[in-house]
Amino acid sequence: MAGTLESISRRAEEVLEGAGDAVGRVAEELPQVAALLRDEPRLRAALTDISVGSEAKRALLRSLLGDRLDPRTLEAVEVLVEEYLSPEELERAADDLAVRGILSAAESEGAIEDVEDELFRFARLIDAQPELRSALTDPVLPADVKMRVLRDLLEGRARPATLRLAGLVIGSEGGRDPARALLELAEMAAARRDRVVVEARTAVPLDVQRRARLAEVLARTLGRRIDLEVVVDPSVVGGVVARVGDELIDGTVKRKLELALEEMTA
Repeated sequence: MAGTLESISRRAEEVLEGAGDAVGRVAEELPQVAALLRDEPRLRAALTDISVGSEAKRALLRSLLGDRLDPRTLEAVEVLVEEYLSPEELERAADDLAVRGILSAAESEGAIEDVEDELFRFARLIDAQPELRSALTDPVLPADVKMRVLRDLLEGRARPATLRLAGLVIGSEGGRDPARALLELAEMAAARRDRVVVEARTAVPLDVQRRARLAEVLARTLGRRIDLEVVVDPSVVGGVVARVGDELIDGTVKRKLELALEEMTA
């Protein structure tokens, strides 16, 4: 079914690209639709009933949401019923659509680089604070309490798009690691700019020049444009440890990075 979900994602991107000036409102409304589908199992069941055609499902969406959503939002949501999905797949597709809408709006506002960095920093905050992770993943804690925790942490310190994306992560079920999910969203934001996120852990903070030099060496070595995120980690021995996604940079590259840092301090 991965191919079906990819088809939905491609079609959704086309709709979002055509949203024009309404993309900001679409970005606000799509998470609300995702939450509705998550909270209403009977609606998910009706929209995934294999005995009902896609036009009837679109009509159901229009009757329920037509007077509550921007027409561009409704058009994007209708993409979800063009293919036959299970209720669980519909929920995932709705979350993915909301993410794409939020990132599209951030991109149109010229804010996507900031959103990417804020997602990365929030993920690292969760990693560094076990009590925060426990609160955000506690199955007994009501969703509105978790959202209040998010707002207390992020409002006024991060862009609204970052808060919406974090809300999608915390609101979705399935026992996913929120830090890992936030990092994946940061990687999606970077990919929209044809970049890859590289995390570099160093024993000491880097000044602007050393950071720029490290980014240059990494980009040249990987053959990609990168967004460098530096994490100060006193446990690092040997200069720097770099990671792309779930993969550590191999020993040969690690040595190149160490030499680059040695050159900067010589």
